[in-house]
Amino acid sequence: MSRFAFIGFVVLLALLLDAGAPAFAGRVPSPSPSATSYTLALAADRRSAERNETITYTIWLNVTGGGPLQLVNMNFTVDPDLILVNTSITLPFSCGTNGSNATFAEWQCSFLRSGRSYRFVVPVVVDANATRGRSRMATAQAIELGGGPATPRIAQVRVFILIGVLALQVGATPSSPPVWGSRITFVVNVTNIITTDVDPADVQNLTAYNVRITIGISPLLEVGSATPRLLVLSYLTPSENVNVNFTGIVSSNATIGDPVWVNATVLYEDMANRSIGPKFDERLLTVQAPPPLRTDLTSVLAVLAFALLAILAAVLIAPVLGERNLTIDEVFLVHRSGILIQHLSRGPGLRKDDDLVASMFVAIQEFVRDSFDTKATLDELSFAGRKAAVLRGHHVVLAALVSRGNPRYLFPQMKAVERALEKAHGPALVDWDGRVAGLDQTGTILESFLSGGFRRMHGGWK
Repeated sequence: MSRFAFIGFVVLLALLLDAGAPAFAGRVPSPSPSATSYTLALAADRRSAERNETITYTIWLNVTGGGPLQLVNMNFTVDPDLILVNTSITLPFSCGTNGSNATFAEWQCSFLRSGRSYRFVVPVVVDANATRGRSRMATAQAIELGGGPATPRIAQVRVFILIGVLALQVGATPSSPPVWGSRITFVVNVTNIITTDVDPADVQNLTAYNVRITIGISPLLEVGSATPRLLVLSYLTPSENVNVNFTGIVSSNATIGDPVWVNATVLYEDMANRSIGPKFDERLLTVQAPPPLRTDLTSVLAVLAFALLAILAAVLIAPVLGERNLTIDEVFLVHRSGILIQHLSRGPGLRKDDDLVASMFVAIQEFVRDSFDTKATLDELSFAGRKAAVLRGHHVVLAALVSRGNPRYLFPQMKAVERALEKAHGPALVDWDGRVAGLDQTGTILESFLSGGFRRMHGGWK
């Protein structure tokens, strides 16, 4: 009986263990977490470079999982011919420099969080005496410290050292600071610096191919619509060059201190289709205020001299030019009593038209009467589309009709005529009895006046 009881106990215990297995299974400890995982990448901003050019390398340390990267050692190495610019290296906040020289730099970083990317920027200059025509290697390496066996991550990139053949220069004339409205002539020059005396077998290797020149122009410079912004050339052989010339005017929208600029970028390829460049140059000028007017003695004297010359020109030259442009058609000499002494015409046409002459005489008589009432000495009047200059002297009134020029330039001549008449017939004109025979010089004097004999250019007035 006891035997059957033992067997039943064993079976019951087995059933209990089988039913409780899922619960026990839930209490099994989870496996230990995996180790921190990370990757390393390296890139250069160009595949090829010339001597003295700068290559910018970028390193990315990517922490991808397994928790933070507690401590990691980073280093960066370049081949000879490449020189680290240690003072310009940019590091993540969590990293510091352990040591560096011209071709090697080492950093240590701590507590780099999972799921983040950490960037290092390393500028490198190609040595001025670098051997051209070969590749130079840059190597980045990261090693986790204190996390078990060290398994370094390594990334590498090559840059080819080229034989650079193109030089770029941007020039400006004048090169002094401009003001609003200044005209500036710019020239963008690209030259193949290899001389023409190279071995003919090397010409192809020293030729620049697929040359692209891109020109940038400040928005504060006004240039012609035909000014090129992109120039593409199939090649530039040794000693060949190309110039792009254009003129820019400083915009009125520019303010004092604003920069106005023109820049240029050139890209090209070598014989093996390797890209070279970009090369960059810029000419930058700063807008200044217009210069104030000079107040020194020299400037003041220059202004006064100019003003004096202008006055002399107005006083001396203008009257002479005005007299030369005059055309006198009719001359009337009238006694102050209103009696016509003599009438002369420049041509026969007007003398034939008695009605016109009579109308002119009537108009002059009316003016004479009015002028004596107003005590006028010099005046002008218009008649039948012409203008007349009228002079009232002591004993006579002299009127001249002009078809061209300004009558006011006649007054000096008419005063000279009046003086000549007074000199020749002054006593007879005082109490003139109306007989023309006693005034025998009037015809000669008036004919000289009509023909320009009293102009200044004829040796002075009589």
